[in-house]
Amino acid sequence: MLKGVKPLSIFHIVIGKDPDCLVRYLGMFDRHANAGRFVRRAVDEPLRDLPELMGRKLFYALPGQEWRIEAMLTLLELRGPWTQDRERRQGELLGYEDWQNDLWLAGPGRRFAATPAG
Repeated sequence: MLKGVKPLSIFHIVIGKDPDCLVRYLGMFDRHANAGRFVRRAVDEPLRDLPELMGRKLFYALPGQEWRIEAMLTLLELRGPWTQDRERRQGELLGYEDWQNDLWLAGPGRRFAATPAG
């Protein structure tokens, strides 16, 4: 993101359970957000499988790319299985090129639900 190549980063954390190294790393992103080089958005919600814990999704986008945050939230909120099409869309929103997504999706051990027809 600092080089202006990747337009979006996302982090999923459990509030209050962050390792020190992650806190320092996110602090670096926050400094750039505070300086106006990144746009930051946090979404807090109970964890689906552990509702007694709160999760936080942290989004950092380059200025002018804020639409990617909303698109990623929409993608992550979709119900149903995680498909290859959803994985590709996530890669696109993060700024990966088609050839990079192709390599990732073809990688060993990649298993996705069938993409619904239509």
